[in-house]
Amino acid sequence: MRVSRSTRGWLLVCVPAVLLSSLFGPTLALAQGPNLLPNPGFERPYVTSIPGKENCAIAAAWVAWYREGTREEVTQGYRFAPEYKAAFRADYPGNRVRNGELSQQWFHSYGNFEAGVLQQVSNISVGAKLRFEIWILTWSCDKESRGNCGGATSGDPSPMHVRVGIDPTGGGDPFSPAVIWSQEQNAYDSWHHFQVEAVAQKPTVTVYVYSYPDYRSQDNNVYADDASLVVVAPPATPTRKPTNTPAPTAVPTQTAVPTDTPVPVLLPTNTQVPTVPPTTAPTMASTTTPKPCPTCPPVVIPTPVMPSLTQQLTSGPALLFVLALTIVAFIAGFLIGKPGGRNK
Repeated sequence: MRVSRSTRGWLLVCVPAVLLSSLFGPTLALAQGPNLLPNPGFERPYVTSIPGKENCAIAAAWVAWYREGTREEVTQGYRFAPEYKAAFRADYPGNRVRNGELSQQWFHSYGNFEAGVLQQVSNISVGAKLRFEIWILTWSCDKESRGNCGGATSGDPSPMHVRVGIDPTGGGDPFSPAVIWSQEQNAYDSWHHFQVEAVAQKPTVTVYVYSYPDYRSQDNNVYADDASLVVVAPPATPTRKPTNTPAPTAVPTQTAVPTDTPVPVLLPTNTQVPTVPPTTAPTMASTTTPKPCPTCPPVVIPTPVMPSLTQQLTSGPALLFVLALTIVAFIAGFLIGKPGGRNK
């Protein structure tokens, strides 16, 4: 990926500034109360953060950043590397410091710039809602010779495009899409309040001040003072799920398929269960009286005829009995009438 000259210029500024500010940061007392920013009032000490670059004094714990233009842009007076220095309460016209002894100033004459300051803050609770606030004053005068900038006030001013931002991921690139920005203000000649809110996504966050005067005016100055970074809402506490009492639907019921009651099996209605025929008695003809049939001819049942006594004695077993009786009578008579058997 091609790296533009403007990107290289920004890296040369920010990296040494971060290193130097980290050296001075531990010597500063943290702001009292909820303010998480070291040196929020841009007080002493000021450090020369860019070796070899003149006029680049930054309040300790803060870092200067700017994007230097291409050779063609700089030749035409655009995107200069601005000068950074402390502003004093005694500076004309007497309102360049809001509180304390000093404020941070950056500027360039007869040219514009895209620049500001930043600070990275650690030990932030992830999920905490943060608010960054700061006071900014700008002075923009097209040409002092016109006489419309008396009292060091703005005349024919350039739009200043001042805004503040928070990178909730703690990055060091003011052009990152992660940065959340406030609305822009020009802040001419008096202190204007800026603020922005964001939810921390990492334990380190970065706060930014951004400015970009449109015109190559004779005077384009920015002043910053009284900054703060506070937690306005702690991280949300997740709702704990019950561990002892299960949810009613957590345990499935066992009534879907019963295991103790057999499922009845239905036989087809036209299927008969075979039966074993009896073996001890012959099949007897049905003696059931048939139902009357209106259309059938009458059934004549013959009247049984009893045989006569002569027929009974001369037929079947009776005949045998009569013959046997006759033979017995004949033998008995013979024996009785035998001569040797009578008494004289």
